[in-house]
Order: sequence, then C-alpha cells, then structure tokens
Amino acid sequence: MNPARTLGPGFVSADLTSWWVYVAGPLLGAMLAVGLAWLLRGPGGGRSGSLAAQGSIHTQVIRPGKD
Repeated sequence: MNPARTLGPGFVSADLTSWWVYVAGPLLGAMLAVGLAWLLRGPGGGRSGSLAAQGSIHTQVIRPGKD
C-alpha cells in the first residue's frame, strides 16, 4: 500500500481508478480517531484542558504519613 508505487504509475498511464483509497482512508481514519477520543475523553475545552495543553498545570502529590 505504498502510494508512490500505486499513484505514480497510475498518473503516467492515466489510470486513476484507485486514487480514492489514498484520500478516503486517512480522512475516515482521522474522523474515527477524533470520534473515539471524544467518546473517551469528552468534548474537551475548559480551564484545566487549556492549562494542560500549555504545560502549566500543577498537581499536588499527597504522600500518606507525611505533612
């Protein structure tokens, strides 16, 4: 499934019957990945999501027995 080995000879011979696989496949995969991430993580946004994306979210570690 190397696009260069399929699309290159296809362009030269003017046979572009299988080009749609290389366009539809990544688009469909991206839509499925975004949908699955939305289902698992929720719609996102908010202050904590913004801080985490910027790398400035701080967490506090609480160890039992220590103050």
